[in-house]
Amino acid sequence: MPVARFAHTTLLCWLAAFAAACEEHLPTGAMLDAGEGAAAAPLESSPPGVVSPDKRANASSSAVTYDPFRGVVWTANGDVGSVSRVDVDSRTLVQEVAIGKDIRSVALSPDGAWIAAVDRAGATVALVDAETGQVRATVAVGPHPRACVWDAANPRWLYASSEDTGVVAVVDRTLGSVAQTIDVGRLPSGLAVSRDRRELYVTHRMDGDVTIVDLHTRTVAADVQLADEPFSDPGTPNGKPLGLESLAITADGTRGWVPHELLAPAHPFVFNQTLFPAISVVDLVGQAEVQTDPTDAFMKIAGRKNLFDAIKFVDPDAQPTVLSQPCAVAMHPNGAVAWAVACASEDLITFSVTSGTATDLLRNLPCNHPVGLAMDLTGQRVFVACDQSHALLTLDTAGGNPVQHTTLYGDPISLVRSDPIDPDLRAGLRFFFRANSSKAPPATTRNNWMSCGGCHLDGFGSTNMRLFESLRVHDPQVDAQIGHGAKYALRDHFSSAPQVGETDPHDILVAFSDQGAPTDPDNPTQDEAQAALQIGQVIAQDLSNGPTWLHSDGKPSPDSDAAFCGNCHKPEYEAWQQSVHAHSAEDPLFVYGVGVERDLVGQPFTRLCYGCHDPVSTRIGDSAPRQVTCLGCHDVEQAIRAGGNGDLVAAAYDWNTDHKDRALASLEDLRKPEFCGGCHQQFVPGTGLVTIGTLGEYHSSAYPTADPAIRCVDCHMPKSNGVADHHFPGGNIYLASHYQQDVLVGEQKQNLARAVSLEARRVPGGVLVTVHNTGVGHSFPTGVTDLREAWVELDAQDGSLHIGGPSQDGQLSPGAARLGTDLAAADGGILYHHELSLATHVAFDVRVPAGEAQALFIPLSSDQTATLSPNGSSGLDAVLYYRNIRTTYVRAALGDPSAVAPATELARAAVQ
Repeated sequence: MPVARFAHTTLLCWLAAFAAACEEHLPTGAMLDAGEGAAAAPLESSPPGVVSPDKRANASSSAVTYDPFRGVVWTANGDVGSVSRVDVDSRTLVQEVAIGKDIRSVALSPDGAWIAAVDRAGATVALVDAETGQVRATVAVGPHPRACVWDAANPRWLYASSEDTGVVAVVDRTLGSVAQTIDVGRLPSGLAVSRDRRELYVTHRMDGDVTIVDLHTRTVAADVQLADEPFSDPGTPNGKPLGLESLAITADGTRGWVPHELLAPAHPFVFNQTLFPAISVVDLVGQAEVQTDPTDAFMKIAGRKNLFDAIKFVDPDAQPTVLSQPCAVAMHPNGAVAWAVACASEDLITFSVTSGTATDLLRNLPCNHPVGLAMDLTGQRVFVACDQSHALLTLDTAGGNPVQHTTLYGDPISLVRSDPIDPDLRAGLRFFFRANSSKAPPATTRNNWMSCGGCHLDGFGSTNMRLFESLRVHDPQVDAQIGHGAKYALRDHFSSAPQVGETDPHDILVAFSDQGAPTDPDNPTQDEAQAALQIGQVIAQDLSNGPTWLHSDGKPSPDSDAAFCGNCHKPEYEAWQQSVHAHSAEDPLFVYGVGVERDLVGQPFTRLCYGCHDPVSTRIGDSAPRQVTCLGCHDVEQAIRAGGNGDLVAAAYDWNTDHKDRALASLEDLRKPEFCGGCHQQFVPGTGLVTIGTLGEYHSSAYPTADPAIRCVDCHMPKSNGVADHHFPGGNIYLASHYQQDVLVGEQKQNLARAVSLEARRVPGGVLVTVHNTGVGHSFPTGVTDLREAWVELDAQDGSLHIGGPSQDGQLSPGAARLGTDLAAADGGILYHHELSLATHVAFDVRVPAGEAQALFIPLSSDQTATLSPNGSSGLDAVLYYRNIRTTYVRAALGDPSAVAPATELARAAVQ
């Protein structure tokens, strides 16, 4: 089936067409001067010509692209860090070009001059001379870029999506720099450009929408939100679209096919009720999702293609065929046929574009984790790139005939000279991304339903926060877990996994069992135990300091911390010394809690605690408590939004070098709520139970959308004479009092006094007290709310009567009119000692969201009513008191049966 190369005369015709085309107008705001990070000299003596309309082509970002000018295929080789040029006629690897760390996308410019390659880990796009394979420029485009695609009309411009900054960078190939950025919303992933319209299409990794960018103005023209699939039965497709990897434009240019998954809200985790494959269709002209007409006489499925419906096959055992995680689509130029690759179950699906249904299935592609599709210009061959076996597959399309089979042509072509990844880690990655129970032992799933990577799309980094936003438990009082552990208890919550070679395979096998694999985590086979150890290396790679989600580049020097900084920044240092942060790891209540978890699940789990309470020591890897010091914040380079638990990327930096420039460059990021939320948001690894929700509470409030927005630092680090208050006043009066920091105590009381207000009125049987959250941008109380103790009591104004408060021994009754939460174990017992590793549900949860109110009822007995004034109301106040540490916990931690945390009066109102 070899296809002849393009003749040299054909190439000359193409180039002549480019040269003859007139230069298109630049969009408003385009910058023609070299920007930061530009090449030392222009890469081209003059910009390329515009493509004539008859030569333009639709294009989609992909890990593989066909080069018609040279008759070769280029591939992005993932974590090998290279791109490859493959002669697909002689079926040989011609050239492998080292680019960076993690190459996710390659794109050939319309004039055939340049290959662009996206390095996700390096945060760059490389511009490669397509003739020589020489890297001519490396352009920084923002953290975690994923995809790139060239402008269909003007090949000067390359578009690259940057997930963490929510932008598409416009790269000027002539100058080798970023010309501007386009805000498109969070986690942009796949890109596509239209040959017919000056439009760029952007898919979003977790938000289930497609953004349409007008390339005349480089502004967002529309945002198409894919609809949630309605629930009918837990075993049929339902849920929220997520994992949008790419978009392919139909041959007529009117529609885009978007492969993705559906994340069902039914939890806890069940292997055949959690993820479903789907391909949605967007009307690019009408800027809306395409819906299927149920009355269509020809039964065409014009809209979403769901499993068991448009994607309907039967296995040899007469059971419905399950496919997993479609991630790429390619369209035949005749407009009749499309292909989709299921990257987790490792299958290729053929579709009739006319009927909108799947017509053929090529199971068990001979490679690991296929991620990209490309087609030659004739439509006779489709190419599949596989990033875990680093192989290229060639498939014969039968000329795009919708009634014939697409077949494999020849053996896989190796794409790399050698794999730099440790063999056990590579094996773990293959297991991590595979949902194919028939490929190789052991099975990590059942019936191809799902892979680990189906939910953890990029491991445990930038996408996990979106899972917390998407998943809502039905009844937290029954089960508040959204992850693993439904069938088997997690032994150590994956905390030992980063210790390569010492990993306890139990919890990873729990994950296998949740995915439907027929495994017993307590009695694994040798193959299962080995696979668990190998996936443990994947976890170790992502969670380099244990389950704190705190990634670090190098070890900081403690000699350049705290007192060192205080030599020049005396006011900040002195304020910090009086702060709660300065005592975060030596606080006796914290030390007690660490000991509780150490005794329950082992020392490794305690790194979850230290990742926020002592980040510098965690990065260094020793046990000397250093608290939350200067480097704990100022070394941070970005937040990766893994859901909390210290999800901050830090770098060891010599603060004697370019000190001011470095500080100023990071200052704005340090003032973002997402930075604070890195630690003021927490979940239990494995189970996903959220135990601190302050950042989420803030984003649910009106504070972020106020004009101007009110940020965490506006309340907790107010500026005076240009200097931010490094006391960080919050509400931890216990710790400030314990260390006798009177100034901080005063600031905290001022904060708390502004937090809430009360209304109280007599009702039959008692007093109804309404607590209004009027002064804080999160819930009241917040933080470790299972350790908070807030209550409303009734006090006679003459002091003769107190109703509803603590008893004489200082204990508050569980039935009091109180605010806070109770975490509970599987047996229903309340976890008074903050045993997060045992928590399964929230037995009690009464808090006041920002800007809202909560009513509390205090009953009055007939005797109490009789002691009041004749009308039963005058002379009685409702009072809200607050202890930021629960009495049961204080007494256990300090070993003192009479200890209590300071009680602060927050608000008072006369009963009406």
